[in-house]
Amino acid sequence: MVRTVRVRQSDRPTAFTLIELLVVISIISLLISILLPSLSRARAQAKSLHCLAKLKDIGNALGAYENISGGSLPPALWNPDQNDLNSDDKGVQHPGGRPSVVEYGWTELLFTYLYSQPVRLEANYPVQRNLDSRAWQEYFICKAVGNADGVSSGHYRVYLPSWSAGSYVLDGEDRYDESFSRADPRRPASRDRIRPRLPLIGDANEESERGDGLGNDDCSFIDAGEADYAGSNGRTNGNRFSDRHYGGTNYLFQDMHGAWDVRLRTELARDYDLNSVQDIDVQP
Repeated sequence: MVRTVRVRQSDRPTAFTLIELLVVISIISLLISILLPSLSRARAQAKSLHCLAKLKDIGNALGAYENISGGSLPPALWNPDQNDLNSDDKGVQHPGGRPSVVEYGWTELLFTYLYSQPVRLEANYPVQRNLDSRAWQEYFICKAVGNADGVSSGHYRVYLPSWSAGSYVLDGEDRYDESFSRADPRRPASRDRIRPRLPLIGDANEESERGDGLGNDDCSFIDAGEADYAGSNGRTNGNRFSDRHYGGTNYLFQDMHGAWDVRLRTELARDYDLNSVQDIDVQP
């Protein structure tokens, strides 16, 4: 005898209707749209904190350099020995084709000290321009910007009035004088002459330029009048500090602590040594 088994309607498998699927998709889309800005802010905050940590590491490296240099920081501008440029790591000479004068900055000297690996590229400021990409991309460049080869993509720069003596000086006096309106980037720095509020290093503008206006002589320092100078196109390519972290700049200060600030860049453009005197005659 065959027994017929009836399946109740409630026991049959059911599927989502089109309306239900659309409702679920809409809810997921709404949640994603709410969460994405928070995730983006968290990512930007992580990059800013990473930048501050990197500046602190650079401060530690500068402290180590001071110990072997008699208390001086690396010069903001210097010329490498031509024999070094014309030789490989084994000291073998390779003459010909090299420019007679090559300019390096503090990063090239610090890189050589940290990694015991000479920088011998025959270009001005190779570390600052990210040429021949090596360890300096992870060390001297902010993570909040790209690491494109051959351009100055968000490296760090020294603030020249701080770096070269604490302020612009004349005959050893700590005062401003119109006849001496620029600091000397080749002058050795000493931290004991730097005012505590003045920055040593800060975030540089990603597309900065200096000199010929074509970006071919990317420099390692920011001069006084250039602290808030926008550059020839009025927008991006000025030799100045950047405000890429939440509208502010990360700085390394005289006591080697890192901090974020939204006003200091503009203050330095008006009063380069923060002595409450507006230095309107200082030009970039």
